[in-house]
Amino acid sequence: MRSRARHGYTLVELLIAVAILGIMGTMVAQLMMSQQRFFQRMTEQTGVRRELRTALGTLPTELRGVSSPGGDISAFGTSSITFRATIGTSFVCEKSSNTSLDVPPVNTARTITSNWVNVPAVGDMVYVLRHENAGVPGDFWSAHQITGVSSNAAFCSSSPFIDPALDAGKARIRFTVNPTLPTEVTTGAALRFTRTARYELASQASGRWYLQRQEQVGGASWTTPVVLSGPYLPPQANGTGGLALTYFDSTGAPIPIGGDRLRIARIDVALRALGQTGSQRNTAAPHDSVRLSIAMRNRR
Repeated sequence: MRSRARHGYTLVELLIAVAILGIMGTMVAQLMMSQQRFFQRMTEQTGVRRELRTALGTLPTELRGVSSPGGDISAFGTSSITFRATIGTSFVCEKSSNTSLDVPPVNTARTITSNWVNVPAVGDMVYVLRHENAGVPGDFWSAHQITGVSSNAAFCSSSPFIDPALDAGKARIRFTVNPTLPTEVTTGAALRFTRTARYELASQASGRWYLQRQEQVGGASWTTPVVLSGPYLPPQANGTGGLALTYFDSTGAPIPIGGDRLRIARIDVALRALGQTGSQRNTAAPHDSVRLSIAMRNRR
């Protein structure tokens, strides 16, 4: 028997096919949008944790080296702290007078003994290790302000830590200081150089709050703040803000804001960071937090 020829699809079949394709397309689109929101949320959450890690890698490094009994902390609050940050170390290779001391170059051939984060300048402080004598029991750090800086390849000519041939022509630095250096400061005394710095939770032009750091140059003017990480929650007086600093003495007793800064032995830090933006469906920006305790090393 001859089969009947089929010339196309009926209208009903076409409508059913279009409806099925529409349903499948809607499902695929919703799945793709959901995946996009998920990856966007994860990216924002990763960014928040990255900002927290940046702060965690910076704050403890500097604050652990603070000597609160030595007056390194000059001001402290719930969302800011001003202190003397260590910017370099070295030793006295020659004491040219009772108001000046010379240090080796930073690029000595055999042993590196001078290291700077920032080259010490006028207005910075240098702490010299004084050895025990009849009038002063025990070694301690003597504080002096730098009033002059000069360099010359002829300084420290007799130092055993400088090779006369390999280090020839390398500039040594001479620091003029005030007050005068005591007689207990001799060649070989350890040096610690500091500069006043400040960490603070501050608002930017965008209206968001960021952790920033700035330094005091020349002992007077402040540099332009450098943003380290953020954004964070706005500061709060009750300690629930983006940066919350709590202070304790050596017995664990809290030190209130405005209390005795010389007794600070531990600083508890709470950081609460926010994402830059929220996803389309979740309008609230992602957030995360971290807490840590920083013990002061130099408590004498």
